[in-house]
Amino acid sequence: MTEHTLREYESGDEDRVRELVESSMTTSYALSPREIDAILESAYLDETLLHPREDAFVVVAEADGTILGAASATFGDDETAVQWIHVDPERRGEGVGTALFERISEEFEERGVEAKRAIALSANTNAGAFFERFGYGKVDERQREIGREDLVEYVFEEGAETEESDADEASAGNESVPDYPDTVSDEDGEELHLGGDDDDLVPASEGYFVASYTESDRSERYGYYCLNCESLDVSMDSMETIRCNDCGNTRNPDEEYDGSYL
Repeated sequence: MTEHTLREYESGDEDRVRELVESSMTTSYALSPREIDAILESAYLDETLLHPREDAFVVVAEADGTILGAASATFGDDETAVQWIHVDPERRGEGVGTALFERISEEFEERGVEAKRAIALSANTNAGAFFERFGYGKVDERQREIGREDLVEYVFEEGAETEESDADEASAGNESVPDYPDTVSDEDGEELHLGGDDDDLVPASEGYFVASYTESDRSERYGYYCLNCESLDVSMDSMETIRCNDCGNTRNPDEEYDGSYL
């Protein structure tokens, strides 16, 4: 494993940083390809990461001349907060994201920031657990328009308590499961059989996935069917992340792994 080093962002880094942001979002965010493209082309991303304005601080991690991750924070009257942390999916598990976050934290200390905050799109399902490791709790949820897309972002603050409400606790694990057909047809017109028992239903960010089978006795697994948008275009990677390629519905594995914020 090659040891990485940190340095401040420089002119000429933008193409590589854009590349790793796109890879990170495609791998770990419950966003559609259209939404990812809109973010990549947005003025917000450009001003806070790709071509940072004067009140933004951007740091990158690199090894052997290749940027492995990037993080940014903004310092202003409107808001002082970590805005982005992205790590190349192929280099996760090496502490790159943690090193980037700690460097931003050092910058907070040097600038005398008292209310330390971090922003994350709700589509990144690993962000909350990551920030909680550093003593941050969720304090707000708000809408933000990025590249003409209405997205939800979470605001985390250092020292804030993270407590699940009684209502959340009561409803956890009891989401309403929509009705779904016994069979669907794939793009070649072949009949596939859905479900069979509760173990075939998989909760995800935008609804459920249900297992699909080629045989009526459910003996041969075909893949998954997205109940959010009724699509069979569902993939599962080597880390067992299930993702609908049409609507962005995503199920991350129960085990902890080094997502884009780690």
